[in-house]
Amino acid sequence: MLQAGLKITNKLSGENMRKIGYLAAVAVVLSGCVSAPTKPMDSSAGLQGKSVILTQYARPDFAAMTPGKAVFGAFGALAMIHSGNELVAKDNIADPSFEIGEQVANDLSIKDGVRILPNQRVVATDDKPATLVKVYPGADLILDVKTINWMYSYYPSQWGKYHVNYAVRLRLLNGRTGDLIAQQLCKTDPTDPGNPPSVDGLRADHSALLKQLLHKAADTCVKNMEQQTLKV
Repeated sequence: MLQAGLKITNKLSGENMRKIGYLAAVAVVLSGCVSAPTKPMDSSAGLQGKSVILTQYARPDFAAMTPGKAVFGAFGALAMIHSGNELVAKDNIADPSFEIGEQVANDLSIKDGVRILPNQRVVATDDKPATLVKVYPGADLILDVKTINWMYSYYPSQWGKYHVNYAVRLRLLNGRTGDLIAQQLCKTDPTDPGNPPSVDGLRADHSALLKQLLHKAADTCVKNMEQQTLKV
């Protein structure tokens, strides 16, 4: 009877440790996230005929969160990021912000007649408006699209099942002054909660499912930001 009680206690302790580790790891992974109040574009902005240039950033850290690493909390989070970055490089997983930026720019071109200028693949060192105006000179508008967080993680109540989180910030800036014209932060989980995949399912065939879900997340954010903020 005593031995059975000890086994139950140990099991509960293990579960609690995993939950605590999960929360600690999530806190570390999300520590760099930003807040971005939505600012819809004013109807009098008048984009017709203006030029726009897209920003570009170095590939952000991707976190691959698993129960084994979550036990170690903050230290485990570093291992998750290392593992995630290796996966992204090995399977050539694209940062969805590029897809989002190109789609939004093309839609603005079609609807508002903006002219898209090449950014010459110049990578910005930071996202301060004053920096972006200097790094991308000559355009009337700067379309700044930056991935804030991308990761996969297990469900705390279902360790063998996983979901994908994605967050991206879009800003439309005055290309001369850096003044904010429009802004929105999009957060989405493209995973079907009724049929969540395993980690092996996400990573099979060079992470085909993970790429598919990230593409779905990009589509969702494009629609949300165009309808709610850019009025495209």
